[in-house]
Order: sequence, then C-alpha cells, then structure tokens
Amino acid sequence: MIERVMFMRSRWKNSAYIIIIMVIISLAGCGQENEKTEIHVLTAASMTPAMNELKELYESENPYITIVPVYGGSGQLKDQISQGAPADVFLSAALRWMEELNEAEVVSEFENLLINELVAVSHMQNDFKMEGLDGLLNDSVDTVGIGDPATVPAGEYAKQAIEAAGIWEEVEDKLVFASDVRQVLTYVETGNVDVGVVYETDVYELENIRIDYTLNNHEPIIYPVGFLANSNHPEEVREFYEWLKTTEALNVFESYGFGVY
Repeated sequence: MIERVMFMRSRWKNSAYIIIIMVIISLAGCGQENEKTEIHVLTAASMTPAMNELKELYESENPYITIVPVYGGSGQLKDQISQGAPADVFLSAALRWMEELNEAEVVSEFENLLINELVAVSHMQNDFKMEGLDGLLNDSVDTVGIGDPATVPAGEYAKQAIEAAGIWEEVEDKLVFASDVRQVLTYVETGNVDVGVVYETDVYELENIRIDYTLNNHEPIIYPVGFLANSNHPEEVREFYEWLKTTEALNVFESYGFGVY
C-alpha cells in the first residue's frame, strides 16, 4: 500500500513538472508571436504629415509591424545612416544623398518616388508681395529663412535659384539658416522671418501662410526611396519598401500635395 502511494506521488510530481514545462514553453511562444518587428524609416522632414498617416495605415493592415519614423534634413539623415544609425528605409528629399549611399553600398537599391516644388512664403498678415526673387531685396524684407544648404536639400535648391537670379551676395546677410524645412515654416508662422523658402507641400492647406512665388532655376526636386543593405529584417522591410510604391501609398502622398515621379 505504501509503495503504491509513493508511486502515485511520484507520478503526480512528474506530471506537475511536465505541466509547468509546457506552460513555460507556451508562454515563450506567445511572447514570440506577439513581438512586433520594428522598421526604422529615416524620412525627410517635409514628408512628416504624410509619413505619419502612412505609418498608421500600414500598421493597421500589418499588426505585427511597428514603423519607426525618424525625421530630419536629408543630409543629416544620410550622415546618421553612414555612421551606423538603425535604418531600414531612407526617404530623401534629394537624389544626390541617395546616390552617395548607393555608391557606398549602404543602400542596396533605390527608386525615384515623388516630386515637389519650391516656394517663397510669408504670413497672411504681411502686406508684402513678390513677383520674382528680386522681391527678396525689398526694404520690407529684413530676414529670409531657408534650410542650411549644406545639409537641407530645400536650402540647397533655394541657394541654386537665388544664385541663378544673381542676387545671392545681396541677400546673404538677410538669410537665417534652419535645420530643416519644418523649422523654416515655424519661423514664418511665428514672425521670426519675413519670408521663408519651403516646399509647396509644407504649406498645403495651411490657412495662415500664403505662397508668394514659385522658385525655378534649380535642380528638379526628386524624392527617392532607398532599401538599406544591412537591414535586420529584410523580408518585412522589403514588403514595406514595395508597399510605398503602390497606388494606396502614393494616393496618401498625393493628398499632401506631392507629385508622383
């Protein structure tokens, strides 16, 4: 009788161990299933509103994915990528930054995605009007905000246009450099500059900012999208990269004023 009782206890004890092990394995499996894959998307600041909407849309359709946008000037983002910052996809506002990364084999492939326009803007309360870039020489214009030409494509395009108009040296003392186009727009909205040079998409549907002049005589404004070579999740990143080129995603970009390349 005693032996039978000991046998039963041993049997229940072993069964308990097995159950505990199965529960641990089950919980570990659930954790793996619930773990989301992060896709780091380094994105030109001018695309902030569009990318925020695209993030919500893609995550709603792919609940196992988390899109992590990082916004800034394209030149700054390019430097971050070169220095090893986490990056899976790069959306640049300038083709040359993407080409440099591609030549360095940091970007394995890229495709031209969108186009934009460069405009001079001011606050709706200003009575100042421009009929050309010569308007920047007007005595009523004390400050002109542009992105830093060294790192911000919009600033580089602005410099090209102002130089082509032959007035760079005369305007230079009025210039206030910003880290990205969103900062330029903030300067205009707060009255810290009289005129700002930003992308047309930056003022899309804004009621307190008006477009005074559309700049020309600069390189075409092309937004390429690039696939980073050393992504830790190439399959998931590939799906997102290809999705950005679909009609569904392009319609979102167009709703914010971008043109499709």
